[in-house]
Amino acid sequence: MSPIRLSDLAFTLEAVLDEAFGKKAVWVVAETSDIKNYPDRGYCFLTLVERESATRETLAKLDAVIWRRNYHSIGDFEQETGVAFARNIQVLLLLSVGFSPVYGLRLEILKIDPSFTLGNLERERQAVLDSLVQNHPELVWLEAGHYITANQLLPRPAVIQHLALITAPNSDGWRDFRHELKQNPFGYDFVVDEFLTQVQGQGAEKAICGQLERIRTSGVAYDAVVIVRGGGSQLDFGSFDSYLMGHTVAGFDIPILAGIGHERNVSITDLLCHQSVKTPTKAAAFLIEHNQQFELACLQLQERLSSIAREALQTARENLDRETERLRFVGQTYFRERHTDLTEKTVTIRHLDPSNVLRRGYALLLRNGRILTNTTGIHPGETLQVQLHNGTIDVVSELVGESISRSVR
Repeated sequence: MSPIRLSDLAFTLEAVLDEAFGKKAVWVVAETSDIKNYPDRGYCFLTLVERESATRETLAKLDAVIWRRNYHSIGDFEQETGVAFARNIQVLLLLSVGFSPVYGLRLEILKIDPSFTLGNLERERQAVLDSLVQNHPELVWLEAGHYITANQLLPRPAVIQHLALITAPNSDGWRDFRHELKQNPFGYDFVVDEFLTQVQGQGAEKAICGQLERIRTSGVAYDAVVIVRGGGSQLDFGSFDSYLMGHTVAGFDIPILAGIGHERNVSITDLLCHQSVKTPTKAAAFLIEHNQQFELACLQLQERLSSIAREALQTARENLDRETERLRFVGQTYFRERHTDLTEKTVTIRHLDPSNVLRRGYALLLRNGRILTNTTGIHPGETLQVQLHNGTIDVVSELVGESISRSVR
């Protein structure tokens, strides 16, 4: 067989591929790898890979490119999914297949379907949640269609002041959170211990869980743990959807507040933590509002206590006035009755006064200055005294029959 020129082989391949794929686009499912992105130039080179699901053995591997005219598809994909266009993402791509005798096989990416990736991410996320419920029912369980965790059921302190903050050093999230706390209009003081670490990208979940373990074993009675992430892109939240993060957060023994800046979707961490808010600023605002609610409750109790005290004092004053008036009336009645009694007794005593009795013609019979009331003990011839109104006379008793008579001497 006679050899052929390389160009003839290349032209033949070009013709065959053009016949099969020329001016036609095909949808391909693949995993991204080896991405070299040049945003300033408007193009991106990458490798598309297919791996066997169980062993992860590579079954196919082809180079692809996104040129300037379709470069917006990367931004559209990231905006729609909230996921960075990076390696190891399962994607559905619309490709055109071409061959150049000089540059070889060319796969040009025309479009990236975000719904396919979202569906995959949701399936993976749901698989993680299902595994947590199955493997750790004491920490995570479903109730009326909602995920309930041990961390969510922890009692929230009435006042939250001592915080453990997990965030990236000098990040926008760190600055936003600290600024919002410091500038609160109520003058609340917060003690914040920082546990700075990587909070996004590959390995972030292990770094965050490591800091949570440091907090747990610190021996400090923190009121809450705050995890914040912010600033820059809203992408790359895979670490907050991992099994490790879900398990650690659900069973953590201090209330966890998450403000990781995920505007579009709710992560597993958001679902399973004690309280989730959208941004670091809102995390700080939540803490301030929580403490404000306590202050308002105290002020309301103070006002209620003051009102109750005022009402009690008013009621007591009215009762005292009423009892005072009643006592005055009773006293007046009592003294009036006693005055009447005394007046009557005075009249009676005046009538019974011996001097008054003697004026009415009565006399007193005396013996040795003692008043006699009967004849017993009186002897005949005994001298007695008779007390009259205007003087005393002596009399001598006489025996007359069975009785004693008296004769005035």
